[in-house]
Parts: sequence; structure tokens; C-alpha cells
Amino acid sequence: MKRTILSLYLVLLCFSLSAYSIIPQEVEQPFDSTQELSKIDFLKPLAANQESWVDQTSISLMTVGPGDPLYAWFGHSALIVKQPSGTQIMYDWGIFDYDQENFYLNFARGRMYYYVVASEASWRIQEAIDEMRDVKIVELNFPKEAKFALIAFLQKNIKTEYSTYLYHFYYDNCATRIRDIIDFATHGEFSAWASIVPSQGSYRQLTMQNLIHSPALFWVLDTLQSRIIDTRLNRYDELFLPEKLHQAVVDFTYADGTRLVAEEHILQDTSEENIRFTVGNKLVNYDWAYWLFGLSLALLLGLIGKKFPALRRVAFGLLMVGLAALGSLLLFMMVFSDMDMTYFNENILFLNPLLLIPAFSFLIQKKQSSRFLAYCSAIMLVLLVLKWFVPAFALQDNLRTIAVLLPTYILGSAFQSRSKGEKR
Repeated sequence: MKRTILSLYLVLLCFSLSAYSIIPQEVEQPFDSTQELSKIDFLKPLAANQESWVDQTSISLMTVGPGDPLYAWFGHSALIVKQPSGTQIMYDWGIFDYDQENFYLNFARGRMYYYVVASEASWRIQEAIDEMRDVKIVELNFPKEAKFALIAFLQKNIKTEYSTYLYHFYYDNCATRIRDIIDFATHGEFSAWASIVPSQGSYRQLTMQNLIHSPALFWVLDTLQSRIIDTRLNRYDELFLPEKLHQAVVDFTYADGTRLVAEEHILQDTSEENIRFTVGNKLVNYDWAYWLFGLSLALLLGLIGKKFPALRRVAFGLLMVGLAALGSLLLFMMVFSDMDMTYFNENILFLNPLLLIPAFSFLIQKKQSSRFLAYCSAIMLVLLVLKWFVPAFALQDNLRTIAVLLPTYILGSAFQSRSKGEKR
């Protein structure tokens, strides 16, 4: 039995630690906006009529605060072009369609296709206001030549062959598309300025601020992501978040001292109305809270086991089934999806489908302990020691995952005998 478990474990590691998608890469990026932007001459002189037309137009960045659905927790960014007629056109890169072919399969594989859509801005603005979300609009101060070229790019961008792109939460989303457009329109000054300023933290730490109000959901998403999102960022990198993009645009000035923001309008501010969660400006470490939860859970299961050993055993078994399901999802994402933020995830060492083995022991064999959980506990303890003494092993910030699992795993491996009241 021991050899069988060890063999299964080695097979699991061979699949998971290779950490790349084995699905053929048919399409990497249907429309790479930075590639298209690089083809545009943002310095091309304008004719007299073009210059007159540009003088009557404006380009603004709209930033919408978090909403109620999960996909809206991080806010939203869009560009608005006000034409000489007064019509305002919104260009929005955050559109996805549930009805698209193989939507859920593509989602599971990390191949989410988003669209850029042009729509009349007034009703979109009002929609955000009616949803009681923060709404801010800043008019962007671009050179005339850059403004004209940018509007032409936006009009081209909504054509069918240019409207679809492969979404990536960190690298290619509604905010990063606009960030790159602004950079090209400022002739690279925006990225040159932002890239030399260190960020507050990593992708993981920044997204935590928008998710920590839901501790359980954050723990699951945190666990599924690997060390790839733990690298230190610069300020340009952190502009995948709409609010960060807004603040960077407000702070940026050209080399000659001219501000990028010509005007700023706050259409709605809900910060004092306590409608939903607020995103803090400073990073906060919540590791202690997850350690407290993990210890409390283990203590609770231990107390239950003293009076109701059968109930404790069933609780452990069901918990292992749930964790095995989460481990199976992690393995699938590491091996069969294009979600690179899950690759090289060391959590697979102790959170994997093989947790069905202790689940079977607890629920079917009616055992009070599992040797497999002892192995997993040992792995986590070794990782903790290495993270403390060897910095190279501290690349993945997964202490919250270990904090929740380790106390319970140790408890599940500590009882080596059945309760007297249970049949053998």
C-alpha cells in the first residue's frame, strides 16, 4: 500500500511540476494592440482641417469603482471620445459573452476572449451611477497629432478583425490596454516615468486588497496561484488595476512639466456611504488571521473528537473530499490550462487529488487517522523551515494556505487508534 501511494505521488509530481499547458497553442493573441500601436505615427503632422477637428474633440479616461458581481470587484476602465457634435463614444475593453462558443471550456482552460465595444457613453455612465459605484472622469492632455492618431486607432480597434483579444487578468485587460495606449500617445514618457517607480507589492498583494473582504474566496484563489504572481512590480506593472491607472494618470507630468490630466470630474463618490467593501491604500498582512483560523479549526475538530469520535471522523472525511476537489482543480489548471499564474505551484505537494486516500480511510475504513496526512504535514513543515532559513524557497507566498491546512493535517495524522465505540 505504501509503495502504491508513493508511486501515485511521484506520477502526480511528474505531471504537475512540469507546469506547462499540454493543450496545443492554436491562437496566442487574436489582436495584439501594442503591436498595432507600434505601427502608428503619433507625430504625423496634421492638415489644417484635421487640426481644427481635433481642437473640438477630447479624450477622457473613465474609472469606475468596484461593483457587486465578482468580476466587478476590481473596478473598470474605459476611454471616452467627445466629438465636435457633442456625442460621447465610450471604448470599452471589458466585454465578454456567456453565449460565445465553448465559453465555459475556454474559461477553464484560461482562454477567455474579451471584446472592445464602442457605445454611447451617457447611458454607460448613468448605469454605473445607478449601480452606486464610484465614477471618475479625467480629460487627457495629448498633443494634437497624438490625439488624432489615437482616435483613428480607436475607430479601427472596434472593427471585427481587431475587436477580440485573449484576456489575461494581470497582463492584458481593460486597464492595461488603455495603459499601453496612453504610453504610445505620450511617446513612451508614461512608461519611462512609471517603470522606475517601485510598486507597493506583488500581483498577489495588490489583488488581495480587492478580495480580502471575502476571506474564504480569497483563500481559494490565493491557493490556486503560484509564485509567478509574487515577483516585485514597478508602478507601470500595477496599472492592471483601474484605480491604480487612474491615480498614475493624475500624477504623471510630461518632461516639460505639463500635466497629462487637463480636467478631473468626480461624478460619484460612495466612500462614506458604506455601500460595499472599500479598498485600502496600504497593504495589510492577513497571515495571522489565517493561522488563527487554522488553529481554531483544528481545536474544534479535536474537541469534537473527544466526545463524538464518529462525527469527527466524518467531518475529516468530508473535509478531505473537498480539499481533494480543490487539489484536482489545481492540478487541472497546472497541466491542462493556459493559466500561467498557476504553474509551478508548490501547493500541489500537499493539496492534490490524492487526498481522496485519507478521505477513503476516514469515511469507508472508519479510521481515526491517516498516514498520508502525516506525509503532507511533514512536507509543509519542511517548506516552512526552508522558507525561514533559505530565501530561495520563499519565492511563493503561500503561508496562508499552509496556515489553514497544517494544524488540521497534523491533527488528522495524530490519532492512531479507533474509538472504542466504533466497530473494526
